[in-house]
Amino acid sequence: MEEDPGFIVKFFDKAYESLNIVELTTAPVAAISGVSEADAEDLKIAFNIETVEDLATNKYVRIAQSISCFSDCSGQILDRGYESDEFVELATKPVSAISGVSEGDAALLQKAFHIKTIRDLTDNKYVAIAQTTVSLASLVQFLRTMGVS
Repeated sequence: MEEDPGFIVKFFDKAYESLNIVELTTAPVAAISGVSEADAEDLKIAFNIETVEDLATNKYVRIAQSISCFSDCSGQILDRGYESDEFVELATKPVSAISGVSEGDAALLQKAFHIKTIRDLTDNKYVAIAQTTVSLASLVQFLRTMGVS
């Protein structure tokens, strides 16, 4: 199975353009274009994020995405008697509202990526790039196990 990163490589710094899609997942998070070494250091301090895959699979990112999804769908998943504006507004809460994300961690996210709310973390372009890269690498690895070349 070919591991050519294709279009995704345009979202990475030039030094990483020669890596295949699987190798990109283990590249430092600062390999993503627009993520500085200082941003990467803040992510490491706050959440022990060091690689593209770490950012893509970080539990706080996934919790934020789940909260945002629930917030978006709250009027559709609960009967009217149980609906609440509180559910709709969950995604607008500060990222520090997530259990385990301290005010200090939130300050580092703000400094690195201008993230203030749960929705900001969910919609962050660097998170999207990391998650897309990891998903594509997983697909390549799966197809390889299926004998597709």
